[in-house]
Amino acid sequence: MQSIVPYTKEIQFKSRIFEICSISLEHEINPGDTEITGNFIISGEYKSHEVSVNKEEFNYKLPFHLEVTDTIDKNSIQFEITDFNYQVVNEDTLKVDIEFQVSATTIEPVRIEEREAISEIKKEVIEDIDDLFHEEEIVSAPIEERIEVEEKEETPETIEERLEEEQAEVVLDSAIEKEDEYMTYHIHIVSETDTLESLIATYETDIDTLKEYNQMDSLNIGDKIIIPSKDE
Repeated sequence: MQSIVPYTKEIQFKSRIFEICSISLEHEINPGDTEITGNFIISGEYKSHEVSVNKEEFNYKLPFHLEVTDTIDKNSIQFEITDFNYQVVNEDTLKVDIEFQVSATTIEPVRIEEREAISEIKKEVIEDIDDLFHEEEIVSAPIEERIEVEEKEETPETIEERLEEEQAEVVLDSAIEKEDEYMTYHIHIVSETDTLESLIATYETDIDTLKEYNQMDSLNIGDKIIIPSKDE
């Protein structure tokens, strides 16, 4: 995600502005769950009269906020001022025009099919836990009852059922291991300073994984690179 946001504000001074002698722009931001809030800090010196040799200081905080979605990684938010202009209007008012850029990594939402697969796996795991409790009850039963149960389980029908259950457990384990991989996907927009080596180091991945999800013949500015993140 990358957005260019314009910001305009008029600041009324306590006296007439004849000349802006110096001016600086700083900022402070506070990323939240649903919005980014912060302040632009405008400070400097100005003269109120043409013949005046004295300079007066000024310092103003200009609040701003920007709504964000829950599909971005809040820890990856980057804030940069890309343009700043100012002018004096109506003799006592300073108008500032600020342009800033907000960029962040987009998190790929879990698809409906994946949510259904997870739900089905959880259901099967619960059933397996119930089976384990049932086995514990058999073990704790009197020895005569356990012998009778064991003799019944060794019939061809029960042996076949047991083999099917073991095969189902293998499939379940495989599905769980597969589901645990690549649950989060980062979308990285290539900048001038990006290289394959820097992407691999930043996201702790490797070239084979990048090639699996992207055409890596060349790396151009503005390209969107899909980078999976494993949840061990």
